[in-house]
Amino acid sequence: MLLNSNLEKISETKTLCIKKDLMALRHWLTKLEENHQELDYLQLIHKKIIQDSETAYNLQQVRRKNTLAFASLCKYEQELKKVLEYSYGMYDLGLANHHEKKRVEFINTDKSFFDFKISFYKKLSKYSIR
Repeated sequence: MLLNSNLEKISETKTLCIKKDLMALRHWLTKLEENHQELDYLQLIHKKIIQDSETAYNLQQVRRKNTLAFASLCKYEQELKKVLEYSYGMYDLGLANHHEKKRVEFINTDKSFFDFKISFYKKLSKYSIR
């Protein structure tokens, strides 16, 4: 009886941790979707105003990095859902470290996007409206 109770607590804790990871992951995916939408508008501004090859290349690189990160996080979401549904045992250090690596991947992608926006806005601010 005590063993079953302990196993149930371990399973509940693991389920809670994975659900927490899934909530964080959903936030990251939403943010990357928003970034992608913003990139669409930055591309329109680039085509109408800035029109230089360096910015076009940087825009393409940021879009590619955003898309790859989004795909990687979608795959990670599938992995977490499988672990939640089929796996038994504890939420171990391996799962926590994997989640942390994905978090760092998201942060780096978002930072690249932010850095690009700053450089884009600096270029845009050099233009005058007539």
